[in-house]
Amino acid sequence: MNDLRFGLRMFGRSPLANIAIAVLLAIAVGASTTIFSLFDAVLLRPLPVRRPEQLVRMVRRFPRIGARSVFKRAYYEALRDHSTTLAGVFAATGQYSYFTMTEPLPAEQITVHLVTPEYFAVLGVQALYGRALTAEDAKPASTVPMVLSYGFWQRRFHTDPKALGHSVVIHGHPFVVVGILPREFNGITADTAPDARVPLRALPLLGDGAMDAPNGSGRGYEVAGRLKPGVTRERAQAECLALFESVSRNEPPEGSAPGMELEPLERGVSILRDRSGGVLELLMAAAGLLLLLVTVNIAGLLLARCTARQQEMAMRLAVGATRARLIRQMIMECLPLGVLGSAGGLGLAMVAIPLAVRALPPIRDPVANMLPLAVDAHIDGRVLAFSVAASVLALLLFGLAPALSASSTSLDSVLRAARSTGRGRGRKILVCVQIALCTLLLAGASLFVRTFENLNSVNPGFDRSRIATFTLDLSGLGYTPKTEKAFLQKLITSVSEIPGVLSAAVALRGVMRGRGMSGNVGQEGQRVTDFLNANANMVSPGYFETLGMHLLAGRGLVESDASPPTPNTPTNAVINRAFAERFFSGRNPLGKRFGLGPPGTVAKGQYVIVGVVSDAKYRSLREPIMPLYFLGEIRSESVVLNVRTRVLPQSIFQPVSKALASLDPSLAFLEVHTMEEELSASTSGERLMAVLASLFGGACRGGRGSWLIRIAGLCRGTARARDRHPHGFRRTAGGHCSADEPAKLHPGSGGDPHRPGRRIGCGPVGSGADLWSFAERSCIADDSGDSRGLGGHDRNDRSGHACSQCPTGFSSPGGKLKARGSGTLPAESRLSVYR
Repeated sequence: MNDLRFGLRMFGRSPLANIAIAVLLAIAVGASTTIFSLFDAVLLRPLPVRRPEQLVRMVRRFPRIGARSVFKRAYYEALRDHSTTLAGVFAATGQYSYFTMTEPLPAEQITVHLVTPEYFAVLGVQALYGRALTAEDAKPASTVPMVLSYGFWQRRFHTDPKALGHSVVIHGHPFVVVGILPREFNGITADTAPDARVPLRALPLLGDGAMDAPNGSGRGYEVAGRLKPGVTRERAQAECLALFESVSRNEPPEGSAPGMELEPLERGVSILRDRSGGVLELLMAAAGLLLLLVTVNIAGLLLARCTARQQEMAMRLAVGATRARLIRQMIMECLPLGVLGSAGGLGLAMVAIPLAVRALPPIRDPVANMLPLAVDAHIDGRVLAFSVAASVLALLLFGLAPALSASSTSLDSVLRAARSTGRGRGRKILVCVQIALCTLLLAGASLFVRTFENLNSVNPGFDRSRIATFTLDLSGLGYTPKTEKAFLQKLITSVSEIPGVLSAAVALRGVMRGRGMSGNVGQEGQRVTDFLNANANMVSPGYFETLGMHLLAGRGLVESDASPPTPNTPTNAVINRAFAERFFSGRNPLGKRFGLGPPGTVAKGQYVIVGVVSDAKYRSLREPIMPLYFLGEIRSESVVLNVRTRVLPQSIFQPVSKALASLDPSLAFLEVHTMEEELSASTSGERLMAVLASLFGGACRGGRGSWLIRIAGLCRGTARARDRHPHGFRRTAGGHCSADEPAKLHPGSGGDPHRPGRRIGCGPVGSGADLWSFAERSCIADDSGDSRGLGGHDRNDRSGHACSQCPTGFSSPGGKLKARGSGTLPAESRLSVYR
């Protein structure tokens, strides 16, 4: 406690400087804690379910796609009824579906996930309020139960527990809310969650009964389960693979589609982990380097303070303090800095974590629909433990430097004011470490910023300044392919008549959304050699003009190209230049045919080329230009309306929304963006990395000056503190100097060593020691009453004249110097100490 009280007193002697150091530490701890909270939520944290290490997911790994859990319902039923290695199995729709909720008002599009009744029982999750779905909910009944996610319940029902029992109308059918799920529960995903979950038996009510075909031919089910205790994943995989092969035995081969394997689900499925895991790892490394750099900088500052207190440390050693005692004292003096820095860092992290979550890149499902982000990053036990550990580690690092320096104080060096080579070497090492860390962070920040700038400077191949995009989903509204086509044509015509609009066109997939269509393409009559070797898109007439793509040969798509294909007539297609060079190098592609098929099969002439357009980016700016073909028939209920304007794109958002409402009041756009925003979102990961790296690198610059300059100043200040008063010590200890040395010590003194009030030291006036005060604190007497100084000559000159052996004119104004203390001390402890 005494050391702590002394440390608080020392903190109070320089409050502004210590507060500045604490703020510097708080920034580093806060940044590290914020990044770790995201790192933990996306990459490390296990699912908040019972024994997550037992969960597995059945997946198939496709070339250029990765792992996908897409199985028939028949496979789920085979696992449920015949598996001996799985304690439970459940299935769910592979992606969330958007449906219109008309009650309660206001109406909006919500995401719904359909699951089998074993879903919550296998995961071992209980509802926060009410109950979860059970096996009883799979039976036919007059009402269909629904459980709400915590976020949706908070947003629409304002966390009112009375929401239980409310009727929610989705797609014209009533559902009854029976439960509210816990806040941290996202299902088997780590970064997204639907608004509601309903039993799989509600699939026909929501307009997707074909997916749940009675013959088991429907696709799109995600299948997962829980291993029985003691069963290894390898054993379970062998059984699941055998069941999969038995179910798929009578089906046609799928080319490069593999079998299946079991994937551990302990940390869940994460799109962010797959796409931005490397970015988070780099950010975590940068945050660690920043914390280390700040720690080393603080250690250097405290080391400079300790150097100025060498005489104090020497006095403590002289009166019997052990080196361990000095180390403990210096650590306790640093404790207030560590506590303030840790508390400030936690406070900054609490503010920064929600902002960091908002800065995460958007995520989309395989059909490019934007998914609600549900990353549960907050200050929990794991994040708090990391913050405390980082603070303690920083405290030990910057506290040990001055502590070791203080404990290694040499009495003889202080007596002679000699420079200590060992301590000098330690300071040089600190300076070198700071320079290395600064250089590394600044170089990394420069690379990330340059990468981001290079991406932004890439020519996408289309106009990026005068285009607005509107995402529309017609699923579940009763539109047939024929009525959908007519509706979209009316929408394009209505939007084209808005003042300021140049043209409008519809596409099945929007550009710069990270997702797209692909196919296995081959020339007619030739074998398909590669898997997913070309991209595809379905667009309406006028699409190329709307996006600003140039027609290089032939013609674009017209209304007749949107007609359904006939068995003996090829479908017209437009290709890009990369497609022509890849499959028809050196030949005119117009009129040539190509087809689709599994790798290794012979392609048929399903499509005929009628035009060639310029190359343009498709999924993202990072993706290289790939072969791309366009078809005129749109066979999907989710589309993107692209509008080219002569005015600012933002100015037509409201008129286009009104045009949609005039055609169908029950419809609303899911997303509204400008093309600039789409491009910006496609590089959001690089932007986040560049911004944070710049902030970390900016910490190295420290405002107007560089930390490197501050390091140089630190070295200079340390040297001054180290060399303070060497000649005063020598004279007090009885040393002698030459007759001309005083003039060298103090230029401008006229060489008079006996000038009244003269201070002796190596620095300018005001930095030396008052000789009288210094001598009074320095004289030590032995038990015989001898009051001679350590130099051996008598300092008790009662005449008040200068000592005959000392040319500095050492004298006592009162004629006598009183000895302080009594008793005999070891010879090595007889030294002069100046504070």
